Amino acid sequence: MDYKKYFFHYSDSISELLKNVDTNLINDSVNLIANTKKNKNKIYIVGNGGSSSIASHVSVDFAKVAKVNCSTFNNANLITCFANDYKYENWVVEAIKAYS
Repeated sequence: MDYKKYFFHYSDSISELLKNVDTNLINDSVNLIANTKKNKNKIYIVGNGGSSSIASHVSVDFAKVAKVNCSTFNNANLITCFANDYKYENWVVEAIKAYS
């Protein structure tokens, strides 16, 4: 494998993606998070499969760095219980109801 070519192509791809980022969406997200903190509300971050670990990491970062009340549902017991009782496609909604 030609790693030099690979990394050149990879950095080119990232650069193109960044050029197309809608910064209005980033601004809206920051405002939403700031308002959530100001109003003492909570943010729930959910991931499926391996993304559950990413959701957990993001949740910790929000709590630690931004001091935002943030939770995630990555407890296998909770997921399987709620998926069993409410069907898999409904477990997140039911978990939010239970923890709100």
